Amino acid sequence: MPNEVKLPLVRTGSIALVICVIIAILGGLIAQQRGGVMNDGLWSLAATIPGVLIPMGILLAMPAKNAPEWSVPVLAGTMIRALTVLTIGMAIYMIASPDRVVFFLTMLSALMITLIIDVASVLSLIQKHTPGMTPAVDAEGIS
Repeated sequence: MPNEVKLPLVRTGSIALVICVIIAILGGLIAQQRGGVMNDGLWSLAATIPGVLIPMGILLAMPAKNAPEWSVPVLAGTMIRALTVLTIGMAIYMIASPDRVVFFLTMLSALMITLIIDVASVLSLIQKHTPGMTPAVDAEGIS
C-alpha cells in the first residue's frame, strides 16, 4: 500500500539512548552530592539500555504499516521497555545496592522521557503520512 511507512526507529532510538546516558550521568552527579558515588546513577544504564534496545529491535523487525497502525505496537514496546527496566533494575538494586532514591528516580525519568519520545514519533508519523489530515489553522472556521 502506498501509505505504509516504517517508524523512524534509528533516529528515535538514538535519541532515547543518548537521553538515558545523560540522565544516568545526572543521576550519578546527584548521588555524589547526596554523599553517594557516581555509580549509584550510572547503574541505571544497565537497566535502561536493554529497555530501549529490546523494543526497538522488535519494532525494527516489523513490516511497514499505515501510520495510525503504529500506535499499538509502540504502546506494546513501551510496556516491554517498562517491564525490562523494572526487572533488570530490581536485580541490580538487590545485587549492587545503589542509592534507592537516585537509582529508581533515574530509571523512572528515563522511562518517562522515552515514553514522550515514542508518543511524539508516532504522532509526527501520523501527521505526516495520514491523507486528509490538515493542521487546525487550515480547517474551516478557524482563523
